[in-house]
Amino acid sequence: MMNLSWELLYPVGAALLGLAIAYGLFRYYRRDRRNDAVTEQATREEYRHPDRYERTEDNFREKTHPTG
Repeated sequence: MMNLSWELLYPVGAALLGLAIAYGLFRYYRRDRRNDAVTEQATREEYRHPDRYERTEDNFREKTHPTG
């Protein structure tokens, strides 16, 4: 196995973390905000009535707009 020094691994790790944060921000700002209300409603339903949510999950999926 290669003997890499810590001085090389720290910048590589920082670059990977920076890329992950940039990707997350990109996805967050490019999301379809029309789905936010449906997502909140589905989350509330899942936590309040977990047994009923399995039957109503498809109804929430039909209300969402595809992102692309």
